[in-house]
Amino acid sequence: MSTDRKELFKVRFEKHYPRLCSIAYGYVSDRDDSEDIVQETFIHIWDKGKDDLSEQDFVAYLTTAVKNRCISFLRRKKDDTVSIDDLPPALHHLSDDLPADGEAPRSPEEVIEEALATLPPKCKDIFLMAKLKGMKYREIARELGISEKTVDNQMTKAVKLLRAYAAENPFLITAIGAIVLSILVNCH
Repeated sequence: MSTDRKELFKVRFEKHYPRLCSIAYGYVSDRDDSEDIVQETFIHIWDKGKDDLSEQDFVAYLTTAVKNRCISFLRRKKDDTVSIDDLPPALHHLSDDLPADGEAPRSPEEVIEEALATLPPKCKDIFLMAKLKGMKYREIARELGISEKTVDNQMTKAVKLLRAYAAENPFLITAIGAIVLSILVNCH
């Protein structure tokens, strides 16, 4: 690899990076995601040797590539979320979830305990520390002797498991939905 190629690429990166991050932000509305998309685009261009294009063609290619990556990112993100419209109406399963004759209806606390019981022990402990005790991820990591990334991964796992539980138990979706909404709103 020639030094000239590296230098030209560096100059182009520094010149176009801020504008491209701004374009990406217009699509994804998140600074970190925008920067990741632009950086991944530059890496792809370098790997594919597309940096040898003329300046005008390079700018056009780069701009289109960033827009396409943003659209792909949004599609993946959309696929990762569960729309309320995609869930079966609670009334369809009402008879399955009603207590049998003579049984007392379950309290919200029992519903939440049942949902939390679906979490693996470590995942449940971290979830409870974050949501019931209001601890920050770094505090949890320090107390348990694990990394913040592990705490983040366990919280992500908890959200996915609780979402799956809610999808399988539509009658209980209100209680679980409140938990998941709380997690999403209060993510660290």
